[in-house]
Amino acid sequence: MQGVQQTFLSQYATAPRMQALVAGWNQMLDPSPLIDQWYQQVWNVRTAQGYGLDVWGRIVGVSRVLSLSAQSYLGFCEASDLTEEGFGSTPWYQGVDATNNYRLSDDGYRQLIYARALANIAGGSVLEINQILMTVFAGQGDAYVRDNGDMSMTYVFRFVPTPVQVSIIQNSGVLPRPAGVSVSYSIQSD
Repeated sequence: MQGVQQTFLSQYATAPRMQALVAGWNQMLDPSPLIDQWYQQVWNVRTAQGYGLDVWGRIVGVSRVLSLSAQSYLGFCEASDLTEEGFGSTPWYQGVDATNNYRLSDDGYRQLIYARALANIAGGSVLEINQILMTVFAGQGDAYVRDNGDMSMTYVFRFVPTPVQVSIIQNSGVLPRPAGVSVSYSIQSD
């Protein structure tokens, strides 16, 4: 409490024991450190940890557990996902994807929460999707969406995404996909 001295009746205003007792209670029951800690660990999504991020995940509708592709498969440039590689380095796709469930760290989960929150308020235009990509993948390289002009679009990444980022891009369903538009993915790293 602030200004606890103003709550004393005039007859106790000079009683040292009463003032010490009330000052001790006031110090013991002061909620401001707890409120500051709650704000930092739960309410502020930039600094939230553990339980706080789990709360944010429930609010925006994403799970902390993602399904990561366990391996890459033989593929070609026209393939539409991010797990294809060339001859001699990976096996042929057998029709069953080997996956692992992976619990995201706080940083990875925060990235997924940002992606979902931005997708929830986006209208699906190329400008809005590009803003989402610039926000989610800031500082890692260029990421943008290209309108191919034939009811298809391509998410282009000019950096190599981590396996967690590949799962956010492909498996989580948080990146916008306008109705009736086919989506493909391309990595164009140097």
